[in-house]
Amino acid sequence: MIPTAQTTPLRPAAGGRALTVLQGTMPDAVLRSEIEFGEVTIWVSADRLVEVATLLRDHTDARYSLALYVTAVDYPDREPAEPRFDVVYQLRSLTHNDTCKIIVQVPAAAPQVPSLERLFATLDWHERETYDLLGIVFEGHHDLQRILLPVDWEGHPLRKDYVSFGEPVAFTHNLEWALPAAERPDGMPGGSR
Repeated sequence: MIPTAQTTPLRPAAGGRALTVLQGTMPDAVLRSEIEFGEVTIWVSADRLVEVATLLRDHTDARYSLALYVTAVDYPDREPAEPRFDVVYQLRSLTHNDTCKIIVQVPAAAPQVPSLERLFATLDWHERETYDLLGIVFEGHHDLQRILLPVDWEGHPLRKDYVSFGEPVAFTHNLEWALPAAERPDGMPGGSR
């Protein structure tokens, strides 16, 4: 007997459950959504973030009870009218074995979002790290202060316009500026390319 090919049903896109719940309960909270690489990404405004996160955590068809992380992405080359930062949340539903990505866009002039640490205790240090390295302010956080850098550190090192002491970083392709040819050990690359 020749085995027949079986078709495996496609798994729904990760986060599809979150989008369905939001569109059914508070459709005006979803600014935009898209599916890429099998994952749904949902954009919401900062003023609706706590409401959206609470719904996704508590709704029986969602139960996104675990926040995996929050971080931010810096887009300094966006048009001036567009927000510079995307604050990205990854939530997980252990009940439904699903994840969803929520994005809140914030401007460079006032990069702030409401804190979600009271909803998800795991976000305490994640919010502090994002504040420390990117300068995103999480309003309402119980102890928003630097976590990796000294308290007197100026600037936020993960911003793309951050200048690191004004010195270029030495990689093997640009070592010619670091050591004069006479001082290079044997076998060290150098010269012009």
